[in-house]
Amino acid sequence: MAKTILSWLPLLCQLGTLQALSLDSLAGQSSIYYQQPGAELLLQQVEQLSPVSSLKLIVHGFLASRSHSSISPLRNAYAAQGYEHVLVADWSPAANLDYPSSRRAVQRVAVVLAKQLQLFLAKHSVPLDVVHVLGHSLGAHIAGRIGQHFNGSLGRITGLDPALPLFSSHSDDSLQAHAARFVDVIHTDYPVFGDLTPRGSVDFYPNFGHTPQPGCEELDLLTASKLILEAYSCSHNRAVSLYAESIGLPKSFPAIACSWKSIRSSSSCAEKLTDFNLNSTELDDTQLVYMGEQVARSATSYYYLETNAAPPYGQGMRAKFA
Repeated sequence: MAKTILSWLPLLCQLGTLQALSLDSLAGQSSIYYQQPGAELLLQQVEQLSPVSSLKLIVHGFLASRSHSSISPLRNAYAAQGYEHVLVADWSPAANLDYPSSRRAVQRVAVVLAKQLQLFLAKHSVPLDVVHVLGHSLGAHIAGRIGQHFNGSLGRITGLDPALPLFSSHSDDSLQAHAARFVDVIHTDYPVFGDLTPRGSVDFYPNFGHTPQPGCEELDLLTASKLILEAYSCSHNRAVSLYAESIGLPKSFPAIACSWKSIRSSSSCAEKLTDFNLNSTELDDTQLVYMGEQVARSATSYYYLETNAAPPYGQGMRAKFA
C-alpha cells in the first residue's frame, strides 16, 4: 500500500503544480477598465486625465464580472452623481471557477490588479490618498490585498459584505483594518456568504449583519438552491444596494455605536436605537455616524442601524440628495 501511494506522489505533485499554473494564468487575465459615458477603456489605453480629486475602483466578487448586477448599482450611482474618475476591475476568468479555486486566487488577482493600478497612478500623477477601492464579497478581500500592495497608503477601502467561506479572522489574504488609511465595512449576510468579523476602521451591522435582511426573507429561501449557478443572494448583495443608495443620499443611513458583544449576540442595540428620534431637528449629527459614501473618517469601532425592506432602504428621514 505504501509503495502504491509513493508511486502516485509525483503525479499528484505534478497535478498540483498544473493547477497552480492554471490559476496564475487565469488571474493574469484580470484587467481594470476606466469608465466613460457610453464606453470604457483599459487603463493602459487612457492617455490623458483631467485633475483627480477622487478616484474610485470597484471590484466584483465570486461568479461575477465588471457588468454583473451585484456591482452595477455602484457604477450607476457614481455616474448619476457626476463622479468623473471611476474604474471597474474584471477578474471574471478566475472568479467563475469553483468557489475554493476562486478563493485561492484572491492574492494572485490582487497583485495583478494592484500593479495595473500602480502604473496608472504613476503615469497620471494621481496621489494615493485620493484612491478609494470598493470590493464586494471575495472582491472585498481583493480590495484589502490591493491596499496591502500599497503598504496601507491608499486613502480608503470599503468592504461590502466580505466573503466568509474559507476565511478566518486571521487569514493572511483577507481584508484588514490596516489595508488603507481608512477602511469601512458593511456586513449583511452572516452566517451564509458574509463575514461578521470586524475588518475595518469602522464596521457597520445593518440589522445585526445577519441574513435574511429585511425584504430578503423569501428571496433568500427561493434562490438558495440556485446560488452556486446564478451568483445571486439578496442579503449578500444588499450591502451593495445600501452603499449605492448612500452615494446620492449621504444621510440615508444613520447608525449608532454599539458594543461588539451586543452586536455579536444580537441584543440591546435595537433597544438603544429606539432612544434616538432620527427625525428630531434637535438631534446633533455628532451623536450619529452615517454609513456609506460620506462616512466620517473619524468613525471607529462598531455601529448598528436598521433598514427598510424596499428602496429607499435608509431610515434617515432628513436625507436629501447631494
